[in-house]
Amino acid sequence: MRQIAYPAAVSCGWMFGNSPSVVQAAEWSATPLYSSSFDYASNRRLVADAHSSEAGVLTADLRLKWALETVDMVLEPRYSFRRFSNSSLGDGDDRSLSAAFDWLRERSTLNLTASIWDQSTLFTEVLESGILSGNTHRVLVQAGGSWVWTSTERRQLIAQLTYLDASYHGQASNLLPGYRYPFGSFGERFFHSERGSITVSAYGSALSSETAGNSSHEYGIRAEVIHSFTERTHVDASLGKSARRLAGESSHGTDAAFTLAHDLTFGSVSFKYTRSLVPYGTGFLAERQQFTASLARPLTPFLDGNLSITRVENNQLAVLLNLDRRRYDSITTGLTWHPAETWTVSGQLAVLRTQAPGLSDESVHDVHSVVTLTWSPLPHSRSR
Repeated sequence: MRQIAYPAAVSCGWMFGNSPSVVQAAEWSATPLYSSSFDYASNRRLVADAHSSEAGVLTADLRLKWALETVDMVLEPRYSFRRFSNSSLGDGDDRSLSAAFDWLRERSTLNLTASIWDQSTLFTEVLESGILSGNTHRVLVQAGGSWVWTSTERRQLIAQLTYLDASYHGQASNLLPGYRYPFGSFGERFFHSERGSITVSAYGSALSSETAGNSSHEYGIRAEVIHSFTERTHVDASLGKSARRLAGESSHGTDAAFTLAHDLTFGSVSFKYTRSLVPYGTGFLAERQQFTASLARPLTPFLDGNLSITRVENNQLAVLLNLDRRRYDSITTGLTWHPAETWTVSGQLAVLRTQAPGLSDESVHDVHSVVTLTWSPLPHSRSR
C-alpha cells in the first residue's frame, strides 16, 4: 500500500500573520506501516514461580500529515492485536492515538503534542509498580508543549509544560488508583560558542491521586550544559536542586541527567545516566536512578547490530513502602536485516534480572526473545 499525497494551494496568511495575498502550498499525506511478530518469555510476570509463554502480534499504524512551509500537523492511530499462548495472561491488545503540531516563526518555535495509550500492565508496569496483570490495562493521556523564543543570536527563552493522566481498568485496578502529574519549567539558554550552551531554569511538578494521605510535589532550580568536544563527541549534562514532599515527608533532593555520545565511523556509542522522580500507578512519586550503555553499528550494508546494558535503581523509600523492587539489570542485543527497501526483519534477545515481589531477596529472571517482520511502504507524493 503506497503513501497517498494530495497537494493543494491554501491561503493561510490570516492564520499566521502573513499578508492575505501570500499563498502557501499544503501537502496531505497518509503513510501506513504493518508488522507482525512472535515472542517468547520465560517469566513474563517476573515472579518466583516462573511459567513461560509465547505471544503473536499484528500491528497496523497509519501516519496522517498536513504540512505548510512553516506548519506541520500529524495524526497517528495505531492498533496491535496480541494473543498469548497462556490464556490466563488475558488481553494484550494495544491501542493508541497521537498528534503533534509544529509552528516555526522567524524568532520562535512552538511544539505541541498529545497522545492516549491503552496498554496491558504486562508491559507498562514492568519497571514501575511491578503489578503485572494481563487482564488490567493502563490508559495514559499525555499532553505537552514547548516554546522557544530567540531574543538575540546568543540567548533564548524556553518554556516547557507536560501533563500525564494515568488510570487503570480491569482485574487489578483496585491496586492502581492512578495519578495526575503536571510538570513545567521556564528558563533561559545562553550560547557561549558555536560548540555549546548553558541553560538555567526553574521547574516544578505535582502529583495528585486518590491514594489516601498522599501529597507529592517538587520544585527547584536546574542548570544544563550542552557541549560538542568534536564533530563526533557530544555531552549533555544537567543538575537540579529541589525541595520535595514525598509520601507525607518533606526533604531536599537532586535531579541529574548526563549523556555522552560518540559517533563512530560506522555506528554510534553512548552512555546515559538519570536521577529523577518517577510517577507510579499506585499514586506515589519515587526517586530512581538509571544507567544505560549502548552500541549500534552496521555489520554489513544490509545488516545492523545493537547492544544495550541497563541498570535501574530505586531509592530505599520506594522499597520500604513496597512501591517497587530495588533494582533491575538487563542486557539486550539485536539484529536488523533489510532484505528490501520497504521490508525489515529484526530479532532481539533480552535478559532481565530483578527481585521477587515484596521485600524478598530472591532473584528472578526473564529471558525474552522476539522476531518481527515490518513492511513500511515508500512515501509517494504528487505535486502540481
